[in-house]
Amino acid sequence: MNVPAADDLPPLPVGLRFLDHTEPSIDANLALDEALLVAAEERAAGPVLRVWEPQHLAVILGASCRLHDDVDADACRADGVQIARRSSGGGTVLIGPGTLNATVVLPVDAAPGLTAVDVAQDFVLGRLAHSIRRFGPPVEVRGHGDLTLDDRKFAGSAQRRLRRHFMVHVSLMYAFPIGPIARYLRNPRRQPSYRSGRPHESFLTNVALPRTNLLAAVRSAWPPAGPYSDAAKIPQDLVNQLVREKFADPTWVTRL
Repeated sequence: MNVPAADDLPPLPVGLRFLDHTEPSIDANLALDEALLVAAEERAAGPVLRVWEPQHLAVILGASCRLHDDVDADACRADGVQIARRSSGGGTVLIGPGTLNATVVLPVDAAPGLTAVDVAQDFVLGRLAHSIRRFGPPVEVRGHGDLTLDDRKFAGSAQRRLRRHFMVHVSLMYAFPIGPIARYLRNPRRQPSYRSGRPHESFLTNVALPRTNLLAAVRSAWPPAGPYSDAAKIPQDLVNQLVREKFADPTWVTRL
């Protein structure tokens, strides 16, 4: 794909390697995101942009979300929808085919102020929104890390931090059925003010871009370390360890 340059975005002092890779399981996908962060922090693996898209529906709890407050677990069990928990913050989401998931791992000195959680979140979401706008949709950043169109949310984000690096996940709906969300997710207790109490079906939407353009927008928001063929390596040992010790452990999912 020919990725357009984003010359009007502020340059970064670091280039990102790119990884377009979806693991077979939700647990392994969540583990890979965290493994890329740990590898940057502990193994000097460097900044990375990863994208992935699951093949099946799954509910993903934030690290501090309460299962029975956020999720209709009976409906999930009846329909075979997996419930998982990520290690980053943010709210509970439903993902599946039609949601492009992007993870950015950066050092905290990649730009001024990134040692602060809110600044880092705004920095990542602001670059992404700017890049998507170049493809047409008038995207805005709203709430606590949402991307919106016409006051409706099509993407949410979450962050996890280590001492020298942080990662931000963003889940972008581009061809995702909105209707099933209300079957599996309850209305959240904590809501941004712009939601105004709206139920899922009138608050959520898809961004009106084909997947190829959305992927191009995500990629052009982050300068590469070299050609995009210069892919980030998968730290498989860390992925396996994190799946075994955290993400596939039922006590991790049900801990709250």
